[in-house]
Amino acid sequence: MKEKSVKIISAALVCAIALSAAACGKKKEENGVGANEVSHSGRKITGDSPWFECSKTEVKLSFNPDKQVQSTYTTIAGCDDDYIVVLTNGNYKTPDNMNWEKYSNKDFGIALYTVVDRKTKQTVKTIDMMDVIGPSDYIQSTKYENGKITAKCAGYDPDTNEMFSVETVIDAVSGNVVDTKKLSGADNDGGSLSRSFTVGSYEIDTYVYWSDSQYYKFLIRSSGGDTKEVELKSEGQAIYDVLAMFPYGEDKALVPVSVANGNVFYELDLKSGVLKELDAKEFDWLDTTYLYNAKAGRDGMFYYQALSGIAKIDMNKKSTEMAFNYSWCGENRNRLSNLQLGECSGDKVLLCGEVGNYTPYSTNRINPFFIMEFTRVENPHAGKTIMELYSPYGYVNEKIGDAINEFNNTNKEYFIEVSSRYTGDEYYDYSAKMNSNDEYETASLNGDAKLSNKLAMDLLNGDGPDILMDVSTFGQLNNKNYLVDLSQYIGTLDSEKFFTNIVDGAKVDGALYQLPLCFAIHGIHTHAKYAGASGIGFTTKEYEKFLKDELNGKDAIQYGQTLYFSKLFSAMSDKFIVNGKADFTCQEFTDLAEFVKNNVQEKSANWNDGSSPDAPMIAVGVTAFKGDVSGNKDMKAFLTTCYGIGTYFYNIADSNGGTAVLGIPSSDGRGPTFVPHVSVAISAQAVNKDAAAEFVKLLLTDDVMYSLAMNDEFVISRTAFEKAAGEAVAFYSTGEGANYFGQYSNKVSFSKQNVDDLEKIIMNCSRSNSADAAINLILIEEMPAYFLGQKDLATVVTIAQDRIQKVLDERG
Repeated sequence: MKEKSVKIISAALVCAIALSAAACGKKKEENGVGANEVSHSGRKITGDSPWFECSKTEVKLSFNPDKQVQSTYTTIAGCDDDYIVVLTNGNYKTPDNMNWEKYSNKDFGIALYTVVDRKTKQTVKTIDMMDVIGPSDYIQSTKYENGKITAKCAGYDPDTNEMFSVETVIDAVSGNVVDTKKLSGADNDGGSLSRSFTVGSYEIDTYVYWSDSQYYKFLIRSSGGDTKEVELKSEGQAIYDVLAMFPYGEDKALVPVSVANGNVFYELDLKSGVLKELDAKEFDWLDTTYLYNAKAGRDGMFYYQALSGIAKIDMNKKSTEMAFNYSWCGENRNRLSNLQLGECSGDKVLLCGEVGNYTPYSTNRINPFFIMEFTRVENPHAGKTIMELYSPYGYVNEKIGDAINEFNNTNKEYFIEVSSRYTGDEYYDYSAKMNSNDEYETASLNGDAKLSNKLAMDLLNGDGPDILMDVSTFGQLNNKNYLVDLSQYIGTLDSEKFFTNIVDGAKVDGALYQLPLCFAIHGIHTHAKYAGASGIGFTTKEYEKFLKDELNGKDAIQYGQTLYFSKLFSAMSDKFIVNGKADFTCQEFTDLAEFVKNNVQEKSANWNDGSSPDAPMIAVGVTAFKGDVSGNKDMKAFLTTCYGIGTYFYNIADSNGGTAVLGIPSSDGRGPTFVPHVSVAISAQAVNKDAAAEFVKLLLTDDVMYSLAMNDEFVISRTAFEKAAGEAVAFYSTGEGANYFGQYSNKVSFSKQNVDDLEKIIMNCSRSNSADAAINLILIEEMPAYFLGQKDLATVVTIAQDRIQKVLDERG
């Protein structure tokens, strides 16, 4: 059993949780994780506890040996007792001097069916669809059943200047075309094929259309060959998605539909085509978040992929439950979460898909495709005690997934089971129309406060997870009543091997509650010559001058006054809150407040008026760069959250050679902050803190750190950082990596000097950028009275400080 809490939860905290839950208006069953998840922390594993053994086979794909593959994507088309059929789409590399007027899919397109014998796992047939379809055609959807492959293809006729759709049926064993026909009606009237469903003897294709608002058409085909079209429109609102179709009596289907304010449920008479809206309350038990991938099992149940594994729907009992948690096997949960569900029947599970063979600093184009068949067996971990590891959305990095398996295989007493039970719409409400950074950030803070409160209450109660990953954004949890001080377990790290300033910067009042493993650098990317006297940041006075003289009044920080101030406050909160005591009467607080009042716009720019820069994820060559990079060349400065070396190199090119990342305005000119991207913490009420700490230490090993670094992440290991940086420099200095920077941005080259500059920037990071959402929301409520001239600063400080101190006192 977990250690009992020695502190009574304050009535105010309990009230806060209750109000938060009420405000959400969400039912307990639908928590956005796709299935009801319960904690198994402290439970002993028995021999009949769920466990699945895996048989894994790589499917050997056959490409034209005379051509170089540019890119591919392989998916499962379907399966039966005899065969598993997979479809590979992609393209071969075109020559540099390609005459695009003569381009043909037949020369450079890839569309291959690979037919695998289910018993022997040997490939029995490869069907090249480029020998079947036209030069401009592509496969729009496909399915395999009863020995036949059905491919719906879209194409273009240059003679008539029209698009068309064709359905081709192929015998999977011989590869011969059995039937082909041109489609009409909903199959060919401008709609886009969304999803296809099978209900009893009926096949239903759903097509999406756009006019005044989005709507759908259903094309229903009976086994006798009859077809019927049904239009689904909702007066005054768009139909976002048709999530699934389930049998609902004879010749009828239950159709859950997503609309702006939630879900609508319909009964569809498949024989007559009549739609009837049902009472949504009858389906409160059904979590619709991940229904779009639901499949019928041979046992009469329906199965779909949720965040933590495969969930089962029992329509008769009106219940959902976990049928196959990814923790119930010895495979890497990260890889499993990227596979497709082929089939499930309770004791057997078929997952298929590509297993990533990708690193940002390579040009690999082909990921191996695996068939994984799981069978329930006696649990080999019987006798061990479960420790729950919580991670938002159930996601863990691939290498951390390996570390979890290593711990489970080597520890004789404890077993880590991953959950995502606090994740989802229950806490975050983005339903309101948002048009600015301020609105989005405020909604995020409100969600953070609700989720953080819920975690805090459960941790204090002993009902929380034993290990928590990636919750560093919840500054509220940095408290001895909730989390363990990890310093006692990791000891003093060697500053030659680790970025000890990052570890120290994550401490709160000297205690390390959350250990950052990967982090981003948050600051202003610009040229070093613009730095203030500290050389690593700006005082408020220095930034005011920089803003007016160099940026022509266009701030690199795109927030309105209240959110802007909360960002500055968080970056300096170590000055304002010490050992649980708030003090805003100091000059540093006044400096920030006066700077914001005199230099920052009241509200952030509207996203729709073109004056606010976007913050996209930018795909560059083979690397997806994360962060708030602007995408605009030659800017003197922009705010960045830089997650890795690739992003940093891109920012250099984007800023015409700027290599500095400076701190945002502060009273003392401090350096940039860091944002823990992957972090780990241990509950103060954990089943066994020492066992949990063994897992934490495993994450600090060279192998784990280097693997994380090779995912284009900044890691706390200097050794791993330097090794991965060498790989990055080599990649971006030659071949495709170098070509990108020469073609799309300013011509730049990279060397070890850039790595040295970056290492100095990391060592200049002042502290963790982990906002305490509840505190920031109070400041957002109170500070406008000063900014708008309604009250003097002393009055506002008294009110804000008093409210925040009460919050701190309630936490203990």
